[in-house]
Amino acid sequence: MSENYQVLARKYRPHVFEEMVGQSHTIKTLVNALNNNNLHHGFIFTGTRGIGKTTIARIFAKSVNCEKGISAKPCGKCETCTEIDKGQSVDLIELDAASHTGVDHMREILENAQYMPTKDRFKVYLIDEVHMLSKSSFNALLKTLEEPPSHIKFLLATTDPQKLPITVLSRCLQFNLNKLTQDEILAQLKFIMDSENLKFEESALSKIAEFGNGSMRDALSLLDQSISFGNGSVMEKDIKAMLGLVHHDDIVKLASLIIERKTDEVILFINELAHRGENLSNALKDLTSLIHRISIAQMLPKNNQFSGEIATLAQKISLQDLQLFYQIAINGQKDIGYAPSEQVGLEMTLLRMIAFHSEYNSEKKTLKIDTNPKENIKSISASKSIKPEPYKESKKINAKNDNTIKKSDNQPKLSGSKLGNQSDWERVIQTLPFSGAARTLVKNTLFASFKDEKLILTLDHQYNNLLTSRTQKSIEKTLFEHFDIMILSIEIDQIENQTLSQKEAIKKRQLKEKTEQQFLNDEGVKVLQDAFNVKADVKSIKPL
Repeated sequence: MSENYQVLARKYRPHVFEEMVGQSHTIKTLVNALNNNNLHHGFIFTGTRGIGKTTIARIFAKSVNCEKGISAKPCGKCETCTEIDKGQSVDLIELDAASHTGVDHMREILENAQYMPTKDRFKVYLIDEVHMLSKSSFNALLKTLEEPPSHIKFLLATTDPQKLPITVLSRCLQFNLNKLTQDEILAQLKFIMDSENLKFEESALSKIAEFGNGSMRDALSLLDQSISFGNGSVMEKDIKAMLGLVHHDDIVKLASLIIERKTDEVILFINELAHRGENLSNALKDLTSLIHRISIAQMLPKNNQFSGEIATLAQKISLQDLQLFYQIAINGQKDIGYAPSEQVGLEMTLLRMIAFHSEYNSEKKTLKIDTNPKENIKSISASKSIKPEPYKESKKINAKNDNTIKKSDNQPKLSGSKLGNQSDWERVIQTLPFSGAARTLVKNTLFASFKDEKLILTLDHQYNNLLTSRTQKSIEKTLFEHFDIMILSIEIDQIENQTLSQKEAIKKRQLKEKTEQQFLNDEGVKVLQDAFNVKADVKSIKPL
């Protein structure tokens, strides 16, 4: 590597506003202000890391101090522009607030603000991560912001604007910078690779852009690493090896096996992936992304950007099941760190998907997608397919017309007249043999009304993913076995501390708190804590 080698993030840092990627709303405002010489004394740039906050600030500093005059297009060649680009300008004072939190240091800096610039038009203070300043430092800064000298410009950058005092925010113009899109990052990566005359595969750069997660700097750092790994080229196979990614075809195959409910093949395939040394956590993330793309393909059938394999998978699964799979996959990513191993965590997540898979394949409400990419993707009966099953509509079960559900003479019958409030409904829940997802669902419902043989329940919106046709049919079956005639309607709403499940959770929490308090107040425990200078692990205290 050459001694003069520069990392890509520095080599391709924009030097003028036209080179900036994204942030058009901020740049447009600054360009108009500079061209009209209508400049405020304080600016705050907010947003996540690596999206151009300090870069915009430095370009702004060049624009106001360029020797050819104030303009949105600094020349970049004069002594002032060159010094700012090299970080050698005496009138551009850059501070890292994380390292200079002390009020004395801030006062010393601001005391010098009253003096005219050494050679430039304005003295510019660029304070990065300004939210890290102490309260006293903010107070010192505020005094200067209230009545700033005409030769001072403040450029403040932060990733956490909520920590800034409102008094500071109100005295500055605030610009909220957005995360960059994957397409914006990808276009810049392709430009850099072409400029460097390096070989690459677009699919590999696309994966880097995805892992950049909206940050250009993160993406460029990963590109640097990829170029070194690939010895001057960026290929998809190298990216997968470097990042521990599972091949796309394997993820598609895994999704197909889950949709087709081939449990034994799913387990065997996961064993194969583990044996090959694949990163199973990344496999679950890739599966989640695939589920998202399938959902988009279903909901936007005229969008022809998806491959034939995604269109094919979209035809095999209902909208309802797909949403449930996504939720299970998201929760699985959270839980996989607590599993005995990555393989166990992934297997349990996939088995959970299969366990909640709808069995009503003949009644799946899917969008029929034409897999021919040259023709527009069309939907058949889209008005019925886009909407999930209307749970708010009543479903009446009639013993004469329904041959699949039969009354059980051995089961005790409950009187409808005794079902008149939430307490009655909770007794029904605890009495009837609801099981699995059906039991979880009814425990999170409120009794609304029971009149003219129609039971109306309100379901806590947090559990609407459980409201599948399979679960509702199970509830109706159990109710019908104990009520002569029953029409069931389930509505979704926000509920707080009223359902049986919520009441049980409150009682459990109260019991836990009481147990912890009793344990910590025990004299023997206090003696042990004092003797060994330790504290009891509250999480380990459980009621018998």
